[in-house]
Amino acid sequence: MSVYNQESRVAAAIDSILAQDYSDFEFIIINDGSTDGTRTLLESYNDHRIKLIHNDNNLYLAASLNKGLVIAQGDFIARMDADDYAYPYRFSAQ
Repeated sequence: MSVYNQESRVAAAIDSILAQDYSDFEFIIINDGSTDGTRTLLESYNDHRIKLIHNDNNLYLAASLNKGLVIAQGDFIARMDADDYAYPYRFSAQ
């Protein structure tokens, strides 16, 4: 998940991923140089599945997603936007 200035929306997206009925995953969140309170909000999460990366400046969506792909260690990738919501069975269904 790449996040840029989504302080008001990203918590719902993150919470929906952390509530998945399939829980064996890594959750890579790239803070893409946010200038609002997004960084503080992201850092408030304490979940071992989250890998939080901060870009020094805004690299834009494609570059940030590619950065996440390089970091990813799993066999599968599930894309999520910072203003989306995932039903609790998304991962198990996919």
